Amino acid sequence: MCDGKLRGEAFPTLAGDGGISSEETHDFEPKEWTAAGRCYIYGEKHAAEIDYLFHSATIDNLDRYKSPGPGTVKTFKVGSVTGYLERTKVRVAKGYIHQNRAWLAVPCAMPGDETRDHAMLEIEVKEPPPARTLDDELTKAFVSALTLASNYLDGQVFKCASSPSAAASGAPSPSASGG
Repeated sequence: MCDGKLRGEAFPTLAGDGGISSEETHDFEPKEWTAAGRCYIYGEKHAAEIDYLFHSATIDNLDRYKSPGPGTVKTFKVGSVTGYLERTKVRVAKGYIHQNRAWLAVPCAMPGDETRDHAMLEIEVKEPPPARTLDDELTKAFVSALTLASNYLDGQVFKCASSPSAAASGAPSPSASGG
């Protein structure tokens, strides 16, 4: 899944009955610190997308990353960061339909930067609308998939969870880690 970077039972569950039939990856392993990537998994009837966006900019209002939105169905912890499972409305040609998405945002320090509040790593797992009903199994799959994606992207690639000084003195680039 995602060029072999992610493994777990959550992904076949998100793809629906029959599991994953195909996948598509776009820059899922970042090559530089301003990065975005995504990968898609497809089943016979359903699909899911795993996205990340690393952006460096002063973040004026962290509250929007730290509080549930109107569509939040569940909050959960991934390490010290709060993740959100949302059922939101998205506009399409014929009106509004629901979309399910799990996401979190991790304050992140770039190598050599002493502060963690100048950059953010956002990670998201979502399914294209129309959304399925969020039963217990699908809820667990979204939480598990986001946790696995976060452990890979935050823990192994960007290393946001480590202290800024450890990130600065670590590997010279995020793609240098083995794995």
